[in-house]
Amino acid sequence: MKILIFEDEIYNYHQLRHMLEEMGMGYDIVGPITSVEAGREYLSLHHDTDIIIADIQLSDGLCFDALVYASADIPVIFVTSSAEHAFQAFGFYSLSYLLKPVSEGSLAVAMRKAHRLIAARERPAVMDGTHLEPSRQTAYRERFVVKSFNGERIVSLSTIQYIVSERKSTYLVLLDGTSCPVDMSLDAVSMQLDPLKFMKVNRKYVVPIEQVSGMERLVNGKELLRLKGSQSPEIIVSRTRKAQVRKWINR
Repeated sequence: MKILIFEDEIYNYHQLRHMLEEMGMGYDIVGPITSVEAGREYLSLHHDTDIIIADIQLSDGLCFDALVYASADIPVIFVTSSAEHAFQAFGFYSLSYLLKPVSEGSLAVAMRKAHRLIAARERPAVMDGTHLEPSRQTAYRERFVVKSFNGERIVSLSTIQYIVSERKSTYLVLLDGTSCPVDMSLDAVSMQLDPLKFMKVNRKYVVPIEQVSGMERLVNGKELLRLKGSQSPEIIVSRTRKAQVRKWINR
């Protein structure tokens, strides 16, 4: 089992590593990742991490800016000196939020939780005594935590009309007509959402299936995807993409 550790203080990293090794589980421990930049690079190139242990404040910023590059179903154990960022941690697959100094007991409890989650995800589904294909209990994102005038707010997926990329920024456009910026690319957002419920239909838009009202054929072979509501943008689906979009809508 591979564990990735974000920590910019070498003493704390060695302490965490020692406690993990003392558990006698033969973990493959990778680290320390000391900066957001290094975290982005590692997670972009490696996709075999099982658990992430992350200090929040790194040498060049907050670990959240790197964790958006991780698979959405990787359990994250946060370790930090302050409870200040606990609310923001809910926007990720946060398993535990441990305050420093981290004790062996609290880390062991968090690791047991991680093992149970991973085992449940890999366990075959059983129905009426018959084993089915292995269950896919991928933990897709259920909400976003975005900045607001008063600090931060939680945005539920059910309140999103569409997600759009404009001028190199990504925005959640809500049913009430307001929009919220999110600090990640449209591709990163798309990878963290359930593909049965959300789809990146072109380079600019990710849409929820619940907001799609239909598709209209255009004369050039492309199609216009229509959303519910009077403020629906013009979303053009290319000829090469339209069959996949139609299949998603009509599944």
